[in-house]
Amino acid sequence: MFKFNLQLHAETAGLVSRTKILAGSTPMAGGAAPTGAYILGVDNRTFAELCDALDVAAEGDTYKKRIAGQKDTNVSISGTFYSGDTTGQQVLVAGNFVMIGIYPEGPGVAGKQVNAIVTSYEMVSVADGKQTFSASFACNGAPVTLPLIT
Repeated sequence: MFKFNLQLHAETAGLVSRTKILAGSTPMAGGAAPTGAYILGVDNRTFAELCDALDVAAEGDTYKKRIAGQKDTNVSISGTFYSGDTTGQQVLVAGNFVMIGIYPEGPGVAGKQVNAIVTSYEMVSVADGKQTFSASFACNGAPVTLPLIT
């Protein structure tokens, strides 16, 4: 007879995630006097940390050998368009430098933020559906902690 030791782990629902933005390059503060603003309507978030894989194989090697190269971060968001979101969605102008941050478990748990340039912003309006938006960010430097909000 086999014995199985199953440990169940709670999954974090995407709906608890929050996205914040602050114009400029000063990191957002948390605590009782947080800086930055939530971007309204965000339904989908991607916070990707990447690394170049450099091939260092020598002549004659039959398989590639890789080392970690430079790291990179990019962010993309999308959701429902809100024209009155002056401190969130209206900051999403291609070419703007911003701090973009994501709380994957909500603002009561520290997240990550990174300095970035808004590389694209798109709004889509269909006659028989909701208006949506999407934005992409190319990041500058390493991500830093997005402090929790108390």
